[in-house]
Amino acid sequence: MRITALKQSLATVLAAAELITTTAANDDDRDLTADEQNAFEGHMAEASVLQAKIAREEQILALKSSAAAPVNVPPAPANQPATVPAAAATPLAAGVMFTRITMSLAACNMDQRAAADHAERAWGTETGQIVANQEQSTNVKGGFLVDTAYSTDFIDVLRPRVVVRSLGARSVPMPDGNLTMRNKTQGSTAGYVGERTPAPTTDIRVDSMSMSAKTLRALVPITNQLIRRASMGVVTMIRDDLLEGVAVKEDAQFIRGAGDDLTPKGLASLMLGGNKIPVSASTTLKTVTADLAKVRLRVINANVPMISCGWIMTPRSKMFLETLRDGNGNIAFPEVAQGKLYGYPIGMTTSIPDNLGVGGDESEIYFGDFSQLMIGDTESVTIAASDEAAYDDGGVIRSAFSNDETVIRLIAEHDTGTRYSAAFAMLTGVTWSPGDDE
Repeated sequence: MRITALKQSLATVLAAAELITTTAANDDDRDLTADEQNAFEGHMAEASVLQAKIAREEQILALKSSAAAPVNVPPAPANQPATVPAAAATPLAAGVMFTRITMSLAACNMDQRAAADHAERAWGTETGQIVANQEQSTNVKGGFLVDTAYSTDFIDVLRPRVVVRSLGARSVPMPDGNLTMRNKTQGSTAGYVGERTPAPTTDIRVDSMSMSAKTLRALVPITNQLIRRASMGVVTMIRDDLLEGVAVKEDAQFIRGAGDDLTPKGLASLMLGGNKIPVSASTTLKTVTADLAKVRLRVINANVPMISCGWIMTPRSKMFLETLRDGNGNIAFPEVAQGKLYGYPIGMTTSIPDNLGVGGDESEIYFGDFSQLMIGDTESVTIAASDEAAYDDGGVIRSAFSNDETVIRLIAEHDTGTRYSAAFAMLTGVTWSPGDDE
């Protein structure tokens, strides 16, 4: 399985290098900047190292194959077929292998050898070998860096649970923790010209967008009784708990995070200041319709590609729009019940508060083209576990030891940026609540 992880890492590095050259080619086929050239050369050097490692692994596999002893199979009885048709292995559900690795290490107090034995007894030789091949983390004491193949699998299954990711935000590989690329600050124009007339200069304006890995830590307490059980039902339950722990933190940061040296910026900080539109003072069908039109028009007028547009709002705001009626008692926005508004999907989350503003009753509604939001993922997850740690449970500090639990800590690294900051707008001061139009 190590060779598979190495090839996956090589593919990620090559994708990052290709992204740099593609960005330059799409930008009037310009030369690479100094920073881009350095990043490209770094990716190439890393690719050479990975290729050498893969070659060594392939050489070992070939030698093992040549040294393998033949297996003598006794002849089948006359009334039975001489061979048995091969059965295809049933693929594991996304995130299951990652969870098995986590459970094994947690069950054995992060002792890798004991964890490998536990995994082999619980799920078979293949899983035992995978656990045995995990690398000790250099950044987290006592932690293990999960192979890229299984970390990527975990991130993939995380996507539909994080509102921003589910609406179409682009995940960009960032294997070395840094990525610099071009973004647009103003759209381009074109014009018709006559014969021998120079082509008009477009007014496209570009800037540089740099992303550097920010560390997310999620603490997920799991009862020891569950960790010791190996059934698929328990594995998927723990997988969902791990996903939920990370998803809640990502949603909160990707939407409203102020951003600094340690945390990524959210949509509210990445968008233009002029795209934050106060909601109307009164709440009627007319003002609600006008406010929703304003926020959409702000994005459309910026000549945004409109590839993957959507809304983000709280359950309270969605319920208000779902139950809003016109003067004849008809539902004003019937498609909201199916999760859409003006044809665009609605992402509903409690990561946007309903208690903002002076009165403590305001919220926000976001709209934009999420294909213009970049999430740089290092595509690696580090896990550590302790049955003696304490954790914050809604303001109450609880002891894992006293509760017979193990606290699993997941560490992921990512950052955010926009290809076009005008691609997002928001309504502020939203006090809409079911029944307000009555």
